[in-house]
Amino acid sequence: MLKFNKEEADYLMSCRNIMDSVADGVFTVDKNMLITTYNRAAEEMTGYSHEEAIGKPCHEIFRTEVCQSDCPLKEALKEGKPVVSREVYILDKNGTRVPISVCASVLQDSEGNTIGGVETIRNLKDFSTILDSVADGVFTVDDQMVILSFNRAAEEITGYSHDEAIGKHCYEIFRSEACTIACPVKEAMATGVSVLNREVEIVDKSNNKKPISVSASVLVDSAGKARGGVETIRDLSFIHTLKNELHDKFTFQNLISRNPSMRRLFDVMADIASSEATVFLHGESGTGKELFARAIHDLSPRRKGPLVIVNCGALPETLLEAEIFGVRKGAYTGAVENRPGRLELCNGGTFFLDEIGDLPLQLQVKLLRVLENKEYQPLGAKNPLKADVRFITATHRNLAEMVEEGTFRRDLYFRINIVELNIPPLRERKEDIPLLLEIALKKFNTAYGKKVLRASPEVLKILLTHDFPGNVRELLNLIEQAVILCKGSEIGLDLMPKAFLLESNGKEKVSRRRSSKSPEVEVLCDVISRHKGNRTGAAQELGVDRSTLWRWVKSAGIEDF
Repeated sequence: MLKFNKEEADYLMSCRNIMDSVADGVFTVDKNMLITTYNRAAEEMTGYSHEEAIGKPCHEIFRTEVCQSDCPLKEALKEGKPVVSREVYILDKNGTRVPISVCASVLQDSEGNTIGGVETIRNLKDFSTILDSVADGVFTVDDQMVILSFNRAAEEITGYSHDEAIGKHCYEIFRSEACTIACPVKEAMATGVSVLNREVEIVDKSNNKKPISVSASVLVDSAGKARGGVETIRDLSFIHTLKNELHDKFTFQNLISRNPSMRRLFDVMADIASSEATVFLHGESGTGKELFARAIHDLSPRRKGPLVIVNCGALPETLLEAEIFGVRKGAYTGAVENRPGRLELCNGGTFFLDEIGDLPLQLQVKLLRVLENKEYQPLGAKNPLKADVRFITATHRNLAEMVEEGTFRRDLYFRINIVELNIPPLRERKEDIPLLLEIALKKFNTAYGKKVLRASPEVLKILLTHDFPGNVRELLNLIEQAVILCKGSEIGLDLMPKAFLLESNGKEKVSRRRSSKSPEVEVLCDVISRHKGNRTGAAQELGVDRSTLWRWVKSAGIEDF
């Protein structure tokens, strides 16, 4: 036993009194990791008295998972520099887990020789209690992605208890594709930049998929070196449920809208579908006329029959006639066999003639006979056939104007226009753009194996102010291109076509909002020139129908148009 004179004993007692007055636990070890001093705060945290601790290996007193593999004191002794604020859990004398923060430094004698180490420990129980009161899940990891702390909300979200999570790699608890593809904590640790509100999907303990929002930041030591990370997680299940309910509320068949005009169309669709009446769909190109035709067919008594679609503007007249009505062997040179037309293939179903405004006059006569008598005659056939079909037609053209011009038969126009549905362009239902954007992202993420979650606020602002002359089709094309090029989770302005950005920013742009007031003559001439006299293209850019454009041109005295 070492013996000290009175002066030395008084000095040692003074040192112990000083250590006992410190709020943090403090103890020292020799080079063999045997405890040499041990203050009162350390006694209170561990439950071991000064007498029980002195001379014992520190791992017998603190009993923590890092004692053997990643001991802060051993690291300080090995590296020769302090270890600052490492969070660990110890087991006290009663076996209760206690969260602590550890700092460790080397002890040297007067000649600079290492003689042991000193460690201060701070009880984080109060901090843990604070974390448990937070609604969001919070957990921390070390630089090896091992979980060091795990609050109560994280337990509720994942289904794993605190004790089950501590000491495990975070990917064992969260089981998400993001763990291997784009871990938010690893990204924050690698870049030093926090990750905010990234949506990912995890699998909880019960093997249920759960959407969460993740934010992550790096934890650094006093030297600025990354020593781990902290992640907060928010359960989005309720929000997703609400979104699904809203989606269902604004969805009709495969159509989606919260626009009042579109909703009124949805309200009458079932009644229209239940009848055999011919339906005329009028709307600009890209508004979704084919989707309306499919919805009417799917709701009709003919839904078990085929839906046959013919685009009247996609084929030349000779081929179009054979395509619709069919051909009999020998009808013309090259007709070496009987070939059924689309009308015959559509028997018992719905026949959708898209862009009927492009149907040649000769075929308009034949179509009128089908509509009136339910009969048609294939090319080269001797006898007519019965057509058991329900007709839906569609066009972006102004058929009333075409009737006046003599390019569309008046009797056919009245025959197809039994029930007319006018589909509003996207510029008149801007409130649908966020809904369409969400659907488009899901569709193209699946198609291209991407994880794009949103458009940036800047992109969304531009989308909401753009007039979309190409309507829904134009929007979908923009999003598809952006998803293909996107390397992250958000579509930014850099992924938008330059021409689109210039146009949306108002540079050399003609307003497409519908107006009863004629634009300036110079504006009209500029639009007509750029479209090389094409009435349909010029009218679409100005946001009016062709008859209105024609009146403006005549009033302005513009010739050769």
